[in-house]
Amino acid sequence: MAGLTLKSIEGEGIPDFMAKRPSKALRGKRRWLGVAFAAEIQSRNEAKEVIQHTFGHLATKQPIRLMDFHPHGSDQATASNVHLEGGEDSSSAFGYGILQVPHDSYTEVKTIAQDAESMSRNSIRSLTSSGKIRLVRERLGLARPPRQR
Repeated sequence: MAGLTLKSIEGEGIPDFMAKRPSKALRGKRRWLGVAFAAEIQSRNEAKEVIQHTFGHLATKQPIRLMDFHPHGSDQATASNVHLEGGEDSSSAFGYGILQVPHDSYTEVKTIAQDAESMSRNSIRSLTSSGKIRLVRERLGLARPPRQR
């Protein structure tokens, strides 16, 4: 059986020693949560600490990951403030981020992050969510970061 090749749609042979990507059904299910961080959170590490402090007690198979982070005062956060507030003179002082949340803990995470006291208690607040990161970025007015290779 060694030396077998799989045929791709284009007709090129794929060597059998290359790992195949798991099908969509086998990959972990996730939701994307658009959040606002308090203005005091100025670095990615501080944002990760807030996430760990706020959601660390939840038992999840996969961790909650911070995918995008834009601190208060950055050009992207200012643009998001204008996008969300609908005008140039927005008075809110927030940083913005996107969390990757495993599907099994999504409802608990969203409940904690949507609480009326969440910003004052945890320095994080939920703004939007979706199954597609592209939609969360559009709703928050965040640009897609450049792809690193």
